[in-house]
Amino acid sequence: MKAKSLLFGFVTGTIVAGTAVILTTPASGKEVRGKISAGKEEISLSIQELKARIMDIKNETVNASKVSKESIKAFIEDVKLLIQGWKEEIEPHKEELTKGIQEIESSIQELEETAGTPAK
Repeated sequence: MKAKSLLFGFVTGTIVAGTAVILTTPASGKEVRGKISAGKEEISLSIQELKARIMDIKNETVNASKVSKESIKAFIEDVKLLIQGWKEEIEPHKEELTKGIQEIESSIQELEETAGTPAK
């Protein structure tokens, strides 16, 4: 929407300024018609150039979004692989910790039984 507003403002401003200059300049009818024709061609070229620039910006934006999308997908896959590797790496330690906790719990239970009083 901003590009349309910009284009409309640019074209309108160019037309109004060109018309004002041509009509306020003292010249014969033939000269005025020549200036109007030249102004028309200049405006036409400006519009074509502006359209080309807008298309370039649009294409660059589309390309940037495609590249970003691919990069994000690759990043997510890398993170998933790293997390999976980390899970596999800590699994033996997790089992050792679970075993150690069970041993501590059984030791506490044995101590409670031998002491005859439950621990708080």
